Amino acid sequence: MNELRAPSLGRIAAKYGLVQGILSFLIFLAATLGGGKSNWPASIAAAALLILLMVLAHREIKQTHDGMMSYPQGLGSGTLLSAWAALVKCVPIYLYVRYIDTGYFAAAMRAQQAALQRRGITGAQAQHAMSITAPMMTPVGTVILTLITGVIGGFIIALIVSIFTHKSDGGAYGSRPPG
Repeated sequence: MNELRAPSLGRIAAKYGLVQGILSFLIFLAATLGGGKSNWPASIAAAALLILLMVLAHREIKQTHDGMMSYPQGLGSGTLLSAWAALVKCVPIYLYVRYIDTGYFAAAMRAQQAALQRRGITGAQAQHAMSITAPMMTPVGTVILTLITGVIGGFIIALIVSIFTHKSDGGAYGSRPPG
């Protein structure tokens, strides 16, 4: 007998993570090419998109797994979705800052220096602040920072989203009672 198996949590997370990664890169690209002075609107848009896609992924998990998804399953799949998204986003960002917009980091450093001056930070303090961020202002540094912040931020969002999206039958951690 050929029984259809439900897609794994990992497969669903990877699917939505791929979508999130591509769309997050497009948001990054729009913000970069738009010449905005602040990254906050792009960050908020990417976070809102992540919440939406995580809710959709959790809904698909419940639809394909007998209407159930425990909190740990939601947290794990949400974190995995975020990890996939960060990984997918890193590749085109690396290619963009390494080969297409080679002046990206010089412009970012100038913008950071101007922001420090507006806040009244100059001289040795400004040099110290710039020396701290300089290692991150490279293609590899950006990839590492994007991976770390993507996974940690996604984990935090998954902690919250899973509270609202999990559905279990009342057993410990969503497991079914023996019987």
